[in-house]
Amino acid sequence: MVESLRVAELRCFLSSLGKNKNGLKKELVQRVTDLLQTENRPELLSIIQELYKLRQSTNGKSRRSQVIAIPPSAEVISMPTAECLSKPDVVTPGIVPEVQMIKLPFYHILETIVAPMPLVSVSGQKLQTHRIPLCLTPRQWVQIRNSPGPNSKSQSVQVVLRICYTESIGVEEDQYPPKIAVVINGLDCALQIRYTSNKEDVEPSRPCCPINLTPLLKQTALNHVSVMWGNYGKRYSAAVYLVRVFSSADLLQHLQDKAEESKEQCKQRICEKLCCDSENEIATTGLQVSLICPLAKTRMSTPCRAQPCAHLQCFDAAFYLQMNERKPRWTCPVCHKPALFETLRIDSLLSSILQSTEESVEVIEYLSNGSWRAVREESESSTTTDPSSHTLKSDPVLLEDVVDLTQCSSDDDSSDDLW
Repeated sequence: MVESLRVAELRCFLSSLGKNKNGLKKELVQRVTDLLQTENRPELLSIIQELYKLRQSTNGKSRRSQVIAIPPSAEVISMPTAECLSKPDVVTPGIVPEVQMIKLPFYHILETIVAPMPLVSVSGQKLQTHRIPLCLTPRQWVQIRNSPGPNSKSQSVQVVLRICYTESIGVEEDQYPPKIAVVINGLDCALQIRYTSNKEDVEPSRPCCPINLTPLLKQTALNHVSVMWGNYGKRYSAAVYLVRVFSSADLLQHLQDKAEESKEQCKQRICEKLCCDSENEIATTGLQVSLICPLAKTRMSTPCRAQPCAHLQCFDAAFYLQMNERKPRWTCPVCHKPALFETLRIDSLLSSILQSTEESVEVIEYLSNGSWRAVREESESSTTTDPSSHTLKSDPVLLEDVVDLTQCSSDDDSSDDLW
Protein backbone atom coordinates (compact mmCIF):
# COMPACT_ATOMS: atom_id res chain seq x y z
CA MET A 1 0.00 0.00 0.00
CA VAL A 2 2.73 2.45 0.92
CA GLU A 3 4.63 1.84 -2.31
CA SER A 4 1.53 2.68 -4.37
CA LEU A 5 1.23 6.17 -2.85
CA ARG A 6 2.53 9.28 -4.57
CA VAL A 7 5.31 11.46 -3.19
CA ALA A 8 2.86 14.23 -2.26
CA GLU A 9 0.79 11.77 -0.20
CA LEU A 10 3.86 10.34 1.51
CA ARG A 11 5.05 13.85 2.32
CA CYS A 12 1.62 14.75 3.70
CA PHE A 13 1.61 11.67 5.94
CA LEU A 14 5.10 12.33 7.33
CA SER A 15 4.45 16.03 7.78
CA SER A 16 1.28 15.36 9.78
CA LEU A 17 3.37 13.35 12.24
CA GLY A 18 6.13 15.95 12.46
CA LYS A 19 8.63 13.76 10.60
CA ASN A 20 11.16 14.69 7.93
CA LYS A 21 9.38 14.82 4.54
CA ASN A 22 12.45 15.46 2.35
CA GLY A 23 13.99 12.83 0.10
CA LEU A 24 13.32 10.64 -2.91
CA LYS A 25 10.28 8.40 -3.07
CA LYS A 26 12.16 5.24 -2.09
CA GLU A 27 13.47 7.05 0.99
CA LEU A 28 9.98 8.28 1.89
CA VAL A 29 8.54 4.79 1.44
CA GLN A 30 11.21 3.32 3.70
CA ARG A 31 10.66 6.05 6.30
CA VAL A 32 6.90 5.48 6.39
CA THR A 33 7.31 1.70 6.53
CA ASP A 34 9.77 1.93 9.44
CA LEU A 35 7.39 4.30 11.22
CA LEU A 36 4.46 1.89 10.88
CA GLN A 37 6.57 -1.01 12.17
CA THR A 38 8.05 0.83 15.15
CA GLU A 39 4.96 2.64 16.41
CA ASN A 40 2.34 0.07 15.35
CA ARG A 41 -0.53 2.48 15.97
CA PRO A 42 -3.95 1.52 14.54
CA GLU A 43 -4.79 5.08 13.51
CA LEU A 44 -1.64 5.25 11.35
CA LEU A 45 -2.62 2.05 9.56
CA SER A 46 -6.09 3.47 9.00
CA ILE A 47 -4.63 6.57 7.36
CA ILE A 48 -2.50 4.44 5.01
CA GLN A 49 -5.53 2.33 4.09
CA GLU A 50 -7.57 5.46 3.40
CA LEU A 51 -4.84 6.94 1.19
CA TYR A 52 -4.50 3.61 -0.63
CA LYS A 53 -8.24 3.46 -1.33
CA LEU A 54 -8.21 7.02 -2.68
CA ARG A 55 -5.23 6.18 -4.90
CA GLN A 56 -6.93 3.06 -6.26
CA SER A 57 -10.16 4.93 -6.95
CA THR A 58 -8.36 7.56 -9.04
CA ASN A 59 -6.13 5.18 -11.04
CA GLY A 60 -7.32 4.86 -14.60
CA LYS A 61 -9.39 8.06 -14.39
CA SER A 62 -6.53 10.54 -14.56
CA ARG A 63 -2.92 10.63 -15.52
CA ARG A 64 -0.26 10.41 -12.88
CA SER A 65 2.13 13.25 -12.21
CA GLN A 66 5.74 12.69 -13.05
CA VAL A 67 8.22 12.69 -10.18
CA ILE A 68 11.51 14.40 -10.92
CA ALA A 69 14.41 12.52 -9.29
CA ILE A 70 16.74 15.33 -8.24
CA PRO A 71 18.61 16.05 -4.97
CA PRO A 72 16.43 15.86 -1.80
CA SER A 73 16.89 19.52 -0.88
CA ALA A 74 15.14 20.63 -4.06
CA GLU A 75 12.82 17.73 -4.86
CA VAL A 76 9.57 18.89 -6.40
CA ILE A 77 6.54 17.27 -7.97
CA SER A 78 4.99 18.21 -11.27
CA MET A 79 1.27 18.83 -11.19
CA PRO A 80 -1.43 18.53 -13.86
CA THR A 81 -2.75 21.51 -15.77
CA ALA A 82 -6.26 22.11 -17.07
CA GLU A 83 -4.98 21.77 -20.64
CA CYS A 84 -4.15 18.10 -20.08
CA LEU A 85 -7.44 17.10 -18.44
CA SER A 86 -8.77 15.82 -21.74
CA LYS A 87 -5.53 13.87 -22.43
CA PRO A 88 -5.27 11.14 -19.76
CA ASP A 89 -2.29 9.47 -21.41
CA VAL A 90 -0.10 12.58 -21.35
CA VAL A 91 2.42 13.01 -18.53
CA THR A 92 3.16 16.58 -17.51
CA PRO A 93 6.88 17.30 -17.98
CA GLY A 94 7.07 20.54 -16.01
CA ILE A 95 8.36 21.17 -12.50
CA VAL A 96 6.47 23.04 -9.79
CA PRO A 97 8.36 24.05 -6.63
CA GLU A 98 6.96 23.78 -3.12
CA VAL A 99 4.27 26.35 -2.40
CA GLN A 100 4.99 29.07 0.15
CA MET A 101 2.03 30.75 1.83
CA ILE A 102 2.15 34.33 3.05
CA LYS A 103 2.59 34.97 6.76
CA LEU A 104 -0.63 36.14 8.44
CA PRO A 105 -0.25 38.44 11.51
CA PHE A 106 -3.51 37.23 13.07
CA TYR A 107 -2.59 33.52 12.70
CA HIS A 108 0.64 32.29 14.29
CA ILE A 109 1.51 28.80 12.98
CA LEU A 110 2.31 26.35 15.78
CA GLU A 111 2.60 23.21 13.63
CA THR A 112 2.14 22.12 10.04
CA ILE A 113 -0.38 19.26 10.07
CA VAL A 114 -0.62 18.84 6.28
CA ALA A 115 2.04 20.52 4.16
CA PRO A 116 0.91 22.45 1.05
CA MET A 117 -0.27 19.93 -1.53
CA PRO A 118 -1.95 20.44 -4.92
CA LEU A 119 -5.70 20.14 -5.39
CA VAL A 120 -5.47 17.68 -8.27
CA SER A 121 -8.28 17.30 -10.80
CA VAL A 122 -9.10 13.62 -11.43
CA SER A 123 -11.34 14.12 -14.46
CA GLY A 124 -12.46 16.66 -17.00
CA GLN A 125 -15.54 17.57 -14.98
CA LYS A 126 -16.01 21.12 -13.78
CA LEU A 127 -16.75 20.17 -10.16
CA GLN A 128 -13.81 18.43 -8.47
CA THR A 129 -13.33 16.86 -5.03
CA HIS A 130 -10.05 16.43 -3.14
CA ARG A 131 -9.98 14.38 0.09
CA ILE A 132 -7.53 15.06 2.92
CA PRO A 133 -7.32 12.41 5.68
CA LEU A 134 -6.62 14.17 8.96
CA CYS A 135 -5.55 12.73 12.31
CA LEU A 136 -4.35 14.93 15.15
CA THR A 137 -1.91 13.80 17.81
CA PRO A 138 -2.88 13.74 21.51
CA ARG A 139 -0.52 16.67 22.16
CA GLN A 140 -2.25 18.76 19.52
CA TRP A 141 -5.64 18.01 21.06
CA VAL A 142 -4.33 19.09 24.47
CA GLN A 143 -3.29 22.44 22.97
CA ILE A 144 -6.76 22.90 21.49
CA ARG A 145 -8.61 21.92 24.68
CA ASN A 146 -6.47 24.12 26.91
CA SER A 147 -7.00 27.19 24.77
CA PRO A 148 -9.98 29.51 25.40
CA GLY A 149 -12.93 29.67 23.05
CA PRO A 150 -13.10 31.98 20.01
CA ASN A 151 -15.19 34.53 21.94
CA SER A 152 -12.64 34.82 24.72
CA LYS A 153 -10.25 37.75 25.02
CA SER A 154 -7.30 35.35 25.10
CA GLN A 155 -5.82 33.61 22.06
CA SER A 156 -7.46 30.42 20.85
CA VAL A 157 -5.77 27.45 19.15
CA GLN A 158 -7.43 26.22 15.97
CA VAL A 159 -6.93 23.78 13.11
CA VAL A 160 -7.30 25.78 9.91
CA LEU A 161 -7.35 25.02 6.20
CA ARG A 162 -5.58 27.44 3.87
CA ILE A 163 -5.86 27.47 0.08
CA CYS A 164 -3.80 29.49 -2.38
CA TYR A 165 -2.67 29.56 -5.99
CA THR A 166 -0.03 27.09 -7.12
CA GLU A 167 2.56 29.24 -8.87
CA SER A 168 6.18 28.77 -9.83
CA ILE A 169 7.70 31.60 -7.76
CA GLY A 170 6.93 33.91 -4.86
CA VAL A 171 4.83 33.76 -1.72
CA GLU A 172 1.12 33.22 -2.27
CA GLU A 173 -1.84 34.93 -0.58
CA ASP A 174 -4.93 32.97 0.44
CA GLN A 175 -7.40 32.55 -2.41
CA TYR A 176 -10.40 30.24 -2.63
CA PRO A 177 -11.25 28.54 -5.94
CA PRO A 178 -14.68 29.00 -7.55
CA LYS A 179 -17.66 27.09 -6.10
CA ILE A 180 -15.67 26.08 -3.03
CA ALA A 181 -17.26 23.89 -0.37
CA VAL A 182 -15.63 22.05 2.54
CA VAL A 183 -17.14 18.96 4.16
CA ILE A 184 -15.71 17.46 7.37
CA ASN A 185 -16.86 13.99 8.43
CA GLY A 186 -20.01 14.40 6.33
CA LEU A 187 -20.89 17.84 7.75
CA ASP A 188 -20.70 21.15 5.88
CA CYS A 189 -18.07 23.55 7.18
CA ALA A 190 -19.17 27.19 7.46
CA LEU A 191 -17.35 29.50 5.02
CA GLN A 192 -17.38 33.28 5.11
CA ILE A 193 -17.20 34.02 1.39
CA ARG A 194 -18.64 36.65 -0.92
CA TYR A 195 -18.84 36.77 -4.71
CA THR A 196 -18.75 39.88 -6.88
CA SER A 197 -20.52 38.16 -9.77
CA ASN A 198 -23.05 35.41 -10.42
CA LYS A 199 -20.83 33.79 -13.06
CA GLU A 200 -19.97 30.19 -12.22
CA ASP A 201 -16.21 30.56 -12.83
CA VAL A 202 -15.71 33.55 -10.51
CA GLU A 203 -13.51 33.17 -7.43
CA PRO A 204 -14.77 34.42 -4.04
CA SER A 205 -13.87 38.00 -3.24
CA ARG A 206 -11.05 38.66 -0.85
CA PRO A 207 -10.35 38.53 2.02
CA CYS A 208 -10.06 34.75 1.86
CA CYS A 209 -9.24 33.94 5.47
CA PRO A 210 -8.15 30.54 6.81
CA ILE A 211 -11.07 28.12 7.29
CA ASN A 212 -11.56 26.95 10.88
CA LEU A 213 -11.97 23.15 10.90
CA THR A 214 -11.80 22.68 14.68
CA PRO A 215 -15.53 22.47 15.62
CA LEU A 216 -16.18 19.51 13.27
CA LEU A 217 -13.05 17.44 13.98
CA LYS A 218 -13.18 14.22 16.01
CA GLN A 219 -10.49 13.38 18.52
CA THR A 220 -10.66 9.60 18.54
CA ALA A 221 -11.02 8.86 14.83
CA LEU A 222 -9.58 9.61 11.41
CA ASN A 223 -11.14 12.81 10.10
CA HIS A 224 -12.22 13.05 6.46
CA VAL A 225 -11.87 16.54 4.99
CA SER A 226 -13.25 16.98 1.46
CA VAL A 227 -12.58 20.12 -0.56
CA MET A 228 -14.91 20.66 -3.53
CA TRP A 229 -14.17 23.35 -6.08
CA GLY A 230 -14.85 24.41 -9.66
CA ASN A 231 -12.09 23.52 -12.10
CA TYR A 232 -11.77 26.41 -14.56
CA GLY A 233 -8.11 26.21 -15.49
CA LYS A 234 -6.34 27.61 -12.43
CA ARG A 235 -4.26 25.50 -10.04
CA TYR A 236 -4.55 25.61 -6.26
CA SER A 237 -2.79 24.13 -3.26
CA ALA A 238 -4.21 23.39 0.20
CA ALA A 239 -2.55 23.01 3.60
CA VAL A 240 -3.71 22.39 7.18
CA TYR A 241 -2.07 24.15 10.14
CA LEU A 242 -2.40 24.25 13.90
CA VAL A 243 -2.46 27.98 14.65
CA ARG A 244 -2.86 30.39 17.53
CA VAL A 245 -5.34 33.11 16.62
CA PHE A 246 -4.58 36.67 17.71
CA SER A 247 -6.94 39.63 17.90
CA SER A 248 -6.26 43.25 16.95
CA ALA A 249 -5.88 44.04 20.68
CA ASP A 250 -3.17 41.37 20.95
CA LEU A 251 -1.24 42.83 18.02
CA LEU A 252 -1.60 46.34 19.42
CA GLN A 253 -0.10 45.19 22.71
CA HIS A 254 2.77 43.61 20.78
CA LEU A 255 3.47 46.91 19.01
CA GLN A 256 3.42 48.83 22.29
CA ASP A 257 5.82 46.35 23.89
CA LYS A 258 8.31 45.70 21.09
CA ALA A 259 7.80 48.10 18.17
CA GLU A 260 8.09 51.61 19.59
CA GLU A 261 10.41 54.10 17.92
CA SER A 262 12.33 56.14 20.50
CA LYS A 263 12.04 59.92 20.76
CA GLU A 264 15.63 60.29 19.60
CA GLN A 265 14.91 58.33 16.44
CA CYS A 266 11.80 60.39 15.80
CA LYS A 267 13.71 63.65 16.27
CA GLN A 268 16.41 62.47 13.87
CA ARG A 269 13.78 61.72 11.25
CA ILE A 270 12.34 65.24 11.66
CA CYS A 271 15.78 66.84 11.39
CA GLU A 272 16.42 64.97 8.16
CA LYS A 273 13.15 66.32 6.77
CA LEU A 274 13.96 69.89 7.83
CA CYS A 275 17.54 69.75 6.58
CA CYS A 276 18.16 72.60 4.13
CA ASP A 277 18.98 71.70 0.55
CA SER A 278 21.49 74.05 -1.09
CA GLU A 279 19.80 73.55 -4.46
CA ASN A 280 16.45 74.81 -3.18
CA GLU A 281 15.85 78.54 -3.13
CA ILE A 282 13.41 78.25 -0.22
CA ALA A 283 14.44 76.55 3.01
CA THR A 284 11.95 74.39 4.88
CA THR A 285 11.43 75.88 8.33
CA GLY A 286 8.51 73.78 9.55
CA LEU A 287 6.51 70.65 8.91
CA GLN A 288 2.88 70.26 9.91
CA VAL A 289 1.49 66.96 11.19
CA SER A 290 -2.16 66.28 11.87
CA LEU A 291 -3.19 64.70 15.16
CA ILE A 292 -6.32 63.37 13.45
CA CYS A 293 -6.12 59.81 12.09
CA PRO A 294 -6.67 59.81 8.30
CA LEU A 295 -8.61 56.55 8.69
CA ALA A 296 -10.81 57.07 11.75
CA LYS A 297 -11.09 60.88 11.34
CA THR A 298 -10.68 61.17 15.12
CA ARG A 299 -7.79 62.16 17.35
CA MET A 300 -5.11 59.44 17.45
CA SER A 301 -4.38 57.49 20.63
CA THR A 302 -1.47 55.33 19.40
CA PRO A 303 0.22 57.02 16.42
CA CYS A 304 2.23 54.75 14.15
CA ARG A 305 3.62 54.50 10.62
CA ALA A 306 5.40 51.87 8.54
CA GLN A 307 9.19 51.93 8.35
CA PRO A 308 9.37 52.14 4.53
CA CYS A 309 7.11 55.24 4.50
CA ALA A 310 8.91 58.53 3.85
CA HIS A 311 6.32 60.82 5.48
CA LEU A 312 6.02 61.95 9.11
CA GLN A 313 2.23 61.74 9.23
CA CYS A 314 0.96 58.88 11.40
CA PHE A 315 -2.29 56.95 11.68
CA ASP A 316 -3.95 55.32 14.68
CA ALA A 317 -2.53 51.84 15.25
CA ALA A 318 -5.60 50.49 17.07
CA PHE A 319 -8.02 51.48 14.30
CA TYR A 320 -5.62 50.32 11.56
CA LEU A 321 -5.34 46.85 13.13
CA GLN A 322 -9.10 46.59 13.65
CA MET A 323 -9.66 47.48 10.02
CA ASN A 324 -7.20 44.84 8.80
CA GLU A 325 -8.68 42.27 11.16
CA ARG A 326 -12.00 42.66 9.31
CA LYS A 327 -10.57 43.12 5.82
CA PRO A 328 -6.79 42.66 5.52
CA ARG A 329 -5.25 45.11 3.08
CA TRP A 330 -2.17 46.36 5.00
CA THR A 331 -1.91 49.56 2.96
CA CYS A 332 -0.72 52.89 4.38
CA PRO A 333 -3.65 55.37 4.42
CA VAL A 334 -1.26 58.28 3.83
CA CYS A 335 0.91 57.21 0.87
CA HIS A 336 -1.06 54.08 -0.14
CA LYS A 337 2.08 51.94 -0.13
CA PRO A 338 2.33 48.53 1.62
CA ALA A 339 2.35 48.88 5.42
CA LEU A 340 2.70 45.32 6.72
CA PHE A 341 2.35 44.55 10.41
CA GLU A 342 6.01 43.66 10.90
CA THR A 343 7.04 47.10 9.55
CA LEU A 344 4.78 49.16 11.85
CA ARG A 345 6.45 51.40 14.46
CA ILE A 346 4.83 53.56 17.14
CA ASP A 347 5.97 57.21 17.17
CA SER A 348 6.80 57.82 20.84
CA LEU A 349 7.46 61.54 20.26
CA LEU A 350 4.04 62.14 18.75
CA SER A 351 2.52 59.98 21.51
CA SER A 352 3.93 62.33 24.15
CA ILE A 353 2.68 65.34 22.20
CA LEU A 354 -0.82 63.87 22.07
CA GLN A 355 -0.77 63.39 25.83
CA SER A 356 0.46 66.91 26.54
CA THR A 357 -1.86 68.88 24.22
CA GLU A 358 -5.50 69.73 24.61
CA GLU A 359 -8.19 67.79 22.78
CA SER A 360 -8.97 70.88 20.70
CA VAL A 361 -5.50 70.83 19.08
CA GLU A 362 -5.69 69.03 15.74
CA VAL A 363 -2.43 70.05 14.05
CA ILE A 364 1.11 70.52 15.35
CA GLU A 365 4.17 71.81 13.59
CA TYR A 366 7.76 70.61 13.93
CA LEU A 367 10.23 73.52 13.80
CA SER A 368 13.81 73.66 12.60
CA ASN A 369 15.17 74.49 16.09
CA GLY A 370 14.02 71.11 17.40
CA SER A 371 10.81 72.34 19.01
CA TRP A 372 7.19 72.04 18.04
CA ARG A 373 4.12 74.19 18.37
CA ALA A 374 0.38 73.71 18.29
CA VAL A 375 -1.21 75.18 15.18
CA ARG A 376 -4.48 76.90 16.01
CA GLU A 377 -6.96 78.90 13.99
CA GLU A 378 -5.88 82.01 15.88
CA SER A 379 -2.12 82.37 15.49
CA GLU A 380 -1.78 84.51 18.62
CA SER A 381 -2.79 81.56 20.79
CA SER A 382 0.00 79.36 19.44
CA THR A 383 2.93 78.45 21.69
CA THR A 384 6.27 76.87 21.02
CA THR A 385 7.08 73.79 23.06
CA ASP A 386 10.26 71.75 23.46
CA PRO A 387 9.73 67.99 22.92
CA SER A 388 11.73 67.09 26.01
CA SER A 389 10.03 69.62 28.29
CA HIS A 390 6.38 70.34 27.56
CA THR A 391 6.14 73.01 30.29
CA LEU A 392 8.43 75.47 28.50
CA LYS A 393 6.71 78.16 26.45
CA SER A 394 8.01 80.85 24.15
CA ASP A 395 6.69 83.54 21.85
CA PRO A 396 4.98 82.40 18.66
CA VAL A 397 7.40 81.60 15.88
CA LEU A 398 6.66 83.36 12.60
CA LEU A 399 7.34 80.99 9.74
CA GLU A 400 8.10 82.13 6.23
CA ASP A 401 7.32 78.78 4.73
CA VAL A 402 5.32 75.85 6.02
CA VAL A 403 5.44 72.60 4.04
CA ASP A 404 2.64 70.08 4.21
CA LEU A 405 4.04 66.78 5.48
CA THR A 406 2.24 64.71 2.87
CA GLN A 407 3.80 66.77 0.09
CA CYS A 408 7.30 65.97 1.33
CA SER A 409 7.11 62.20 1.43
CA SER A 410 9.00 61.75 -1.83
CA ASP A 411 9.69 63.46 -5.12
CA ASP A 412 7.94 60.66 -7.00
CA ASP A 413 4.64 60.77 -5.10
CA SER A 414 1.71 61.78 -7.24
CA SER A 415 -1.21 63.92 -6.20
CA ASP A 416 -3.28 60.77 -5.79
CA ASP A 417 -1.17 59.76 -2.78
CA LEU A 418 -2.18 62.81 -0.72
CA TRP A 419 -4.84 62.14 1.92
